[in-house]
Amino acid sequence: MTSLSSVTRGNILAYGGLATPLAMIGYPIAIWLIPFYSEVVGIPLYIIANILLIARFTDVITDPILGQLGDSTRTPIGRRKPWIILGVPLMMLAIYKLFIPGTEVSIAYFVIWMMLMYLGSTIIGIPYGAWGAEISPDYHQRSRVVGGREGWTLIGLLISALIPLAIEVSGQGISFSDSIKRMLAAIFIFQDFSTSGKMTDILASMGLGIVILLPIFAGLALWKVPDPMPKVEKKIPLVEGLKYAAENPLLIRILLIIFLVIAGESFRNTLSLWFVRDVVGIETVGASYARYFIAGLIGIPFWLWLGKTLGKHKAFCITLVGTGTVSFLCFFLERGDFNQFHALFLIKGFCFGGLQFLPASMLADVVDLDSLKTGGRRAGTFFALNGMIAKVSAMIAVWAAAILVAFSGFVPGTENTDSAMLALRVYYCLGCAAFFVPALFLTWFYPLTKEKHKELRAQLESQNAETEVTSAD
Repeated sequence: MTSLSSVTRGNILAYGGLATPLAMIGYPIAIWLIPFYSEVVGIPLYIIANILLIARFTDVITDPILGQLGDSTRTPIGRRKPWIILGVPLMMLAIYKLFIPGTEVSIAYFVIWMMLMYLGSTIIGIPYGAWGAEISPDYHQRSRVVGGREGWTLIGLLISALIPLAIEVSGQGISFSDSIKRMLAAIFIFQDFSTSGKMTDILASMGLGIVILLPIFAGLALWKVPDPMPKVEKKIPLVEGLKYAAENPLLIRILLIIFLVIAGESFRNTLSLWFVRDVVGIETVGASYARYFIAGLIGIPFWLWLGKTLGKHKAFCITLVGTGTVSFLCFFLERGDFNQFHALFLIKGFCFGGLQFLPASMLADVVDLDSLKTGGRRAGTFFALNGMIAKVSAMIAVWAAAILVAFSGFVPGTENTDSAMLALRVYYCLGCAAFFVPALFLTWFYPLTKEKHKELRAQLESQNAETEVTSAD
């Protein structure tokens, strides 16, 4: 295991950098992909919802298998890096096909490339998350590693918001310098511009950006960051490992928290573009998200400090309260309330920084508890379970949000009835409360505090030392 002193700022930056293109994938899928395939390609919303449900369901099978394979991998370059090398080209191809689909797109085409994209995401994402948990064993150093990764995540999200903004403010007869001025005006003085008919160019530009940046950042992480192999490890079969996991109440608790929070966020994100554009009346959605992610970046040092001061779980509770309050207040916005929306969205963005990295850092601490009980180092299995839970949660929430607004009469890209618009408003603003309230209760009484984790690490180090002596004998 890498020692605390050997984890340099360069290691953290190089490791976190890979999160940039991965985040650039997540944002358009969450915000732009469903509107594109429903409004531009013309696939009915309820069919898209069912396709995404089917495509995501494969992760229930692949995630724990790939987590176990990652934990069992032994190569000269480590056990996480080979899987990332395998996943990058698959992801690049799938993103290209999904984001630049051409003129003839069938339902089968959408299903196949969505499933391959999710598979590539699993092959990269599970070892990447486990790798971050293994770089350092220290409670606060892990927050630095995960916080650094989530900082890069927000940079990726910011880039992916600036790309559509650049397309939104540009056009025939508009010079490059004028486009820059229009971008700055949209971000900093909240100026709005017409964006009609630009969704195809927006998605294609984001796809090309991902295809270019993914191999670059993956190469830097593979080159610069050590992939530490545990000194002492008991091999645990997959079925036995899942049995141990099911008997770990702390793991069940943190996974349930993650399930609820991701469900709430995914439910709202599915409806976000339509709420911002069709309810509030803002057309330059990219500018709104650019400010949102800038606020998230600014917020990360604060959430790191708060997590260190109060404990990660209490800091996370504050992010949940802030996020939920903003969503509730959005219910009272009327069309044309641009300034009020921008203020609320900035607060939500600031909370987003903590919402991103605190649960992952808490999960990394739970790996230590499992190691003490089982003698294994199964970060891959744990982050596979986390990935599976996150994907199932998002799958159900995205499907539910799309189905609910579709059955309420909402049709993307058309003039909708008052009742359909009211349904959109209710689901966007209040839907997340059904998930965040129980998550808040579970998090507030979370038992693994920083003091208890320090005791846990001491016991684990003692256990490892005893095992090493026994092995030597």
